[in-house]
Amino acid sequence: MRRLPLLIPALILLSAPSADALVLLTEGKTAIFRRDPATGEGSARILVGRDRALADLQDPTACPASASVQIASYPSALNLLVGDPAVALPCERWSRIPGGYEYRDPSGSAGGIRSVRYTDGGVSVYARTPGFTPVEGPVGYAQMWLTVGDVRYLVRLHEFEENGATRVVARRPSRDAAAGEAAFWDTIWGDQDRVGDTLELLRRAVARDRHDARSHFLIGMMHLYRFGQEVADPLAPSARGKQHVLAARRAFDRAVPLLWNDATGVGDSRVPGFAAAATYAKGVGFGDAAETERGIAELEHAAEINTLFNSFDLFAVAPAVPWNDPLYARVLELLDVTFAEVAVHCSTQSEICFNSGMAPHNLEGTFLLFGDIYAKGGRVEDARGYYESAASLGASGGWDPRFVAAARERLATVEQRAALYRDGDPANDPPFMGSGGASACAYCHRR
Repeated sequence: MRRLPLLIPALILLSAPSADALVLLTEGKTAIFRRDPATGEGSARILVGRDRALADLQDPTACPASASVQIASYPSALNLLVGDPAVALPCERWSRIPGGYEYRDPSGSAGGIRSVRYTDGGVSVYARTPGFTPVEGPVGYAQMWLTVGDVRYLVRLHEFEENGATRVVARRPSRDAAAGEAAFWDTIWGDQDRVGDTLELLRRAVARDRHDARSHFLIGMMHLYRFGQEVADPLAPSARGKQHVLAARRAFDRAVPLLWNDATGVGDSRVPGFAAAATYAKGVGFGDAAETERGIAELEHAAEINTLFNSFDLFAVAPAVPWNDPLYARVLELLDVTFAEVAVHCSTQSEICFNSGMAPHNLEGTFLLFGDIYAKGGRVEDARGYYESAASLGASGGWDPRFVAAARERLATVEQRAALYRDGDPANDPPFMGSGGASACAYCHRR
């Protein structure tokens, strides 16, 4: 590789995936975060209801310490995930209670965590200063990791009744919204194909509450996922592919204004990037030049408001434009320049950049896509380096064997692949990873 010989190995070392099982809690989730800027004092109270994932509990009383809590947020002003490191909860402070376990420490000696209830009926966590760093809003989202034994429970909060500098109050989802979000991640993680359940539950949620922003957003994302499965060539989508991209754009039209205020810069700045990708896919799929240009403009704007996360949404154009198009040069610039610039933040952003968040194979999947982009651009050595890194990391990290095989096949045929993109016949262009079939989203998100 000419440009990133040192950066890729460093990223691989930083990416070491957790062996713990990732479990999302969605039922009855809510939270109140308080902060007094005059004194620096603050608190967090996070609640989860009777979630299906709590039917089989781990035992936190086993010593040495086998439980930890981490509370974090994604402030609108930073576009970075911030918070205290995960704090171990001493096993001797846990006790058995009906239905589960309770942790009590009035002094908050471990990271300001005063109490935790972990039962089959729900979870509650209370933290306050000193020892705890208060959440400072407004935020795009807030979250808590509760790790017990070898299970990592994640509570992610996206909608807020209040979202200010001193008080952030998460809105409790409806039962349909919570179940729909769980079905969405069952599908995306490859645990079970629940596309139909996801859409039915989320549609019921928004029918009951048209301001349910998260459900609108997940409807859009599910249709975008289905579009990716249906369509190998974005310039020639199937009839069903067209239906999915239209449905995605309609859902995003409802979700974006509820989740992101462009005028004030408050909310989740990642959301416009997904909506922009749907706009672009709609434009090229229907041969609508004006809509295509609108999509490009939206993608560029999304990158401006959130460089670390949204810059790579512009990769949506790569399968659709010729290798010698100026827009493709812009995509290569993102890899050559922007990727290197934003990678400096990755040492503290493992959930966004690496494999410790909701994309368990984010890094190897990203490397595979980067290889495809460089191959189409005729940058054979750069493509080879990324394919090799994807195959190596994936083979050692439990990546789906199909994707490991795809990386190895690309590595063995990278020169031929690059030549096909540049021979003047778009009909024989190899599809990008994620275009058509089971690879859509799965190459990063499948467990």
